[in-house]
Amino acid sequence: MRSNALAATVLAVAVLASGCGGEKKVVEQNTASAPAPSSSSTSSPAPAPSSSSTSSPAKEAGSLLASGFGQKDEYVWVTSLVHNNSDKVGQIVTVQFNALDAAGTLVKSGSQIESFSRVGQDLAVGTQLDVPKGSKIATVEATLLIEDLGVFSSEPFPEMKTTTVKVVADQYGGATANFELSNPTGNPVKSPRLGIICYNAAKKIIGGGVDFPELVPASGKVAVEAHILTTGKPASCKVFTGVLGM
Repeated sequence: MRSNALAATVLAVAVLASGCGGEKKVVEQNTASAPAPSSSSTSSPAPAPSSSSTSSPAKEAGSLLASGFGQKDEYVWVTSLVHNNSDKVGQIVTVQFNALDAAGTLVKSGSQIESFSRVGQDLAVGTQLDVPKGSKIATVEATLLIEDLGVFSSEPFPEMKTTTVKVVADQYGGATANFELSNPTGNPVKSPRLGIICYNAAKKIIGGGVDFPELVPASGKVAVEAHILTTGKPASCKVFTGVLGM
């Protein structure tokens, strides 16, 4: 993942300063509630287990709106949708994930570090976990930590719009999320971060993915084919755009 270098920088700074955003925990299963996506595909929905969740306080620096996962064999994509509640940008956003089986046994843990680039931004924070062969994940627990340490730029970056996502099967038995990404600025943008969350017909999270186009031309656009990992075929996917390493 491209967040390795970013993670190293953040960890080095975190030793010197404590976070100011606080820690919040949300327990979500594969059908955790999520805002209705605006993009869609024509593929069929996938079944999902029952769910329970607790929401984060709305007045804090950020809110963990929803979490979920998708699994294919021993590969699991865990993801959360995080909202920037503050009037600032550049905060470090860390989500820690615990993946559990139906008996409540902790199978695998992982985390992902990102940063806010817009006020009011919805940020998809996700990562891939490799679980032992034969393991079946039933629940994911997500814990959110927001830290304002001055590591990243405090200047907001405009949203990069995308077209409607089309989910396409690939030759390896997986799928890609295909769409166009536009650059609203007069400068080329290198490696913007595209977090993708996929939903079933009931608008429950069933996985997703991430992509970093190499370069988006000034006032131009690029075609993106991003690999996604989901439980079954998604009914729709949505792209949440940001800028990594500002």
